[in-house]
Amino acid sequence: MCWTLFLGPPAGNEVKIIVFLIALFSAVWIFVVLFRTIRRRLIEGALMKETINEYRSLIAQAVPRLLAISDEQGGSRPTADKWSKKEILGHLIDSATNNHQRYVRAQLSGEIKLPGYDQDAWVKTQGYQTRSWEELVQLWKAFNLHLLHVMEAIPVEKLKSMCFIGDDPPVTLEFLVQDYVRHVKHHLDQIFT
Repeated sequence: MCWTLFLGPPAGNEVKIIVFLIALFSAVWIFVVLFRTIRRRLIEGALMKETINEYRSLIAQAVPRLLAISDEQGGSRPTADKWSKKEILGHLIDSATNNHQRYVRAQLSGEIKLPGYDQDAWVKTQGYQTRSWEELVQLWKAFNLHLLHVMEAIPVEKLKSMCFIGDDPPVTLEFLVQDYVRHVKHHLDQIFT
């Protein structure tokens, strides 16, 4: 009995206690990791759903307003050095085409490296100023409805894919999607003012 007070329980019990503590620690660790993963996916999924719903609503509201603009209004420049509404919408078409590539390629690999693009050169090269306003609106609508479909199909686990665009700091695919929606809103506001 005296030996038990000084040396502790018999050796067999020490091993059982150590095994129990390791198992308990492992179970707690697994629970914490699973909880964080599930929580993160739910939050990310909710943010993406919110972004996608906002984007869907943005397209639906913008198309009739865009179609209400005449070809003449669409081609009018506020000043000689500013884009016309046609050129702004053309820029949004270019942005959609570039982001389409980014969204698809980022899902196919965990990391992408793509060039940026010179927006002024793209707008000038494609001659949006000479296009029919209605054709531009229909092209913008069709491309953005497709981009909406692509966004909806992105698996949650792909949202953290890293994207290196030109010389900009790396961002996640999720950031690119959310930033694109902000970008579209900004330029539509320019068109509607």
